[in-house]
Amino acid sequence: MSAPAYDCVTCGACCFSRNPRYLVLLLEDTGRALPADSLFEDAGRTFVDFSCGHCTHLTLSEDRAECGVYENRPEACRAFRAGSFECLKAIRANGVMGERVREKVVA
Repeated sequence: MSAPAYDCVTCGACCFSRNPRYLVLLLEDTGRALPADSLFEDAGRTFVDFSCGHCTHLTLSEDRAECGVYENRPEACRAFRAGSFECLKAIRANGVMGERVREKVVA
């Protein structure tokens, strides 16, 4: 039996969170061209803005979730693997296209 295929741009589950400090930048991210207004600092660490319930770099359409800074995406995003334990955990927690996160924000 073959493993299921995961299509990140029709899922985006890993890009959703109600935690505003979900994605911290690492030393490896120094020098990446990320928009300054998409980041914030707290206690000496830099985070990507998730105040709207998903990564500020995420561009959503009806059936696609695409990274607006893909070539410069943070190291944590680069390390995230489709179909990994972390991927499946994000899908369970957030739903495909963040449906569970968005339900909570709207409700």
